[in-house]
Amino acid sequence: MTDRRKQSIIAGGLTSSAGIFLSKALGILYVSPFTALATEANTAYYAYAYSIYDLLLRISLAGLPFAMAALVAKYMVKDDIKTVILIRKLSMSVMAVFGFVSMMIVLLFSKGIATLIVTDNMTAETLLRTQNVLMIISLALFVVPLLSSFRGFYQGLKYLKEYAFSQVLEQLSRILFLLGMGFLAVVIFKQDSIWAVYFAVLSTSVSALISIFQFLFLDRKIYKNLKSKADLQESEPADPKEILIELFNFSIPFFLMSLFSSSFSISNLFLFNRSMYLISDNESQIKLLYSMIMYTTNKLTSIPQVLAPGFSIAIIPYITASYERNDMKEVRKYITDALNTVLYLAIPLSFVLYFLSEPIYYVMYGSQNVALGSTVLRISTLLALTGTISPVVTTIMMSLRMKRNAMTNWIIGFFINMITIMPLIYFFDFYGSVLSAALSAAYVIFVSLFQVRKTLKIRYKKTLRLLFLMFLGMVGFYAVSVLFNWAFGDPTEYPRLIMLVILGFASILCLSVYFVSTYMLQVPQAIFGENFADRIVRRFKR
Repeated sequence: MTDRRKQSIIAGGLTSSAGIFLSKALGILYVSPFTALATEANTAYYAYAYSIYDLLLRISLAGLPFAMAALVAKYMVKDDIKTVILIRKLSMSVMAVFGFVSMMIVLLFSKGIATLIVTDNMTAETLLRTQNVLMIISLALFVVPLLSSFRGFYQGLKYLKEYAFSQVLEQLSRILFLLGMGFLAVVIFKQDSIWAVYFAVLSTSVSALISIFQFLFLDRKIYKNLKSKADLQESEPADPKEILIELFNFSIPFFLMSLFSSSFSISNLFLFNRSMYLISDNESQIKLLYSMIMYTTNKLTSIPQVLAPGFSIAIIPYITASYERNDMKEVRKYITDALNTVLYLAIPLSFVLYFLSEPIYYVMYGSQNVALGSTVLRISTLLALTGTISPVVTTIMMSLRMKRNAMTNWIIGFFINMITIMPLIYFFDFYGSVLSAALSAAYVIFVSLFQVRKTLKIRYKKTLRLLFLMFLGMVGFYAVSVLFNWAFGDPTEYPRLIMLVILGFASILCLSVYFVSTYMLQVPQAIFGENFADRIVRRFKR
């Protein structure tokens, strides 16, 4: 195996992660001006809309983009272009139908769903505004599955740069729309600040349509060339019925796991308010905490989590192709490469949020609720780490045809979360929400890794050794963060722009200490190859 081939899944994973990271970074940048337009009291409605959107989107997509990517990769290996085109047509049709049904469900039952979310304890205005955001987000449940069908197709073809670009384009157009329309409504036309939330929810549909047009433009060259090759193919495509069966056999386990893996969103959506009312009757505080957990701090903890979808996107076509060739040595190499890289990058990114939580929250959201917000961010760091690792492990199992095991693990994890959230909130206040989700994800990670080890006879000795060295590298990281917090004390004493510059310097210094320390311990060399530094230098010289 050449060094180029060894690094293919890492390169693909990092390319995808870079696109998602840019998308998330843009998403974080808009939070502060959006919160100023919508006010912190109204961001809970935004969180309500996206919680139900996330849940129903998982159902409407039903794992089909991942199944589509896997099947496209499978038949590309066989050089069966006619079947690849057939997969695209069938997948797009199915996703369009599922998306339309989901949209109609939310439109017709928006009031009932809103009542389930906010409970009877809250005011009529809260109920009406929740219903409104649900009706607006329903359009996205039709448009986004169409976009996902394009992405699944190009993911299977391993066009990961184009995939990453579409995510950046989608996020950029979404931000421009929500901030532009929110500013017009609230500042220029002096409307209620809830209109900033309404336009923010609508921006999801607008940005998805823009990304679809990008893929249609891409189709003019790539898809057209595929159709030309298909016309020259002498053999007939696979039977459409067989492709549909294969598509659903692959996607249904993905759907079930996607549904059960969203237990954090589901449990908080339906049980957080009810659980908090057992220990408090302060409606505004409960809404604020829900907004912090599901929106403001979630935006920040999603930074390290970009590695999860990034490497999941890369894992599916690469491991599927190697598995089809029955090259188990290459499969094992891809798995350890993915795990080691994700751990190496996720650990420092997660701990930046923990050790520098107060200045980070202040810079992003101001001083009004900085003490509470930084506390929520610190505990949410658990989800930053487990939420990065668990999807990667699950995607590995799915690519290895271990669907039943993966599904069982997430079903058990789902019930762990649903059963423990109320008692943990009762005993530990809002901390219990995060602890419950982290406990669920930890179960899935450890059991799944054990099952992969048993099936593939893969050894984690090298990964465990590297993990130990990574935590040794975190010692210097921790020391720098302690010095920073001691030197600058209360971050709210500084203007936010000044603190942003200071925070940026401190974060870069902490991460630099980590990377230098681990470099001296030979960690990146073991993951990326001995000559990885030379490759980076050569790329910058180009």
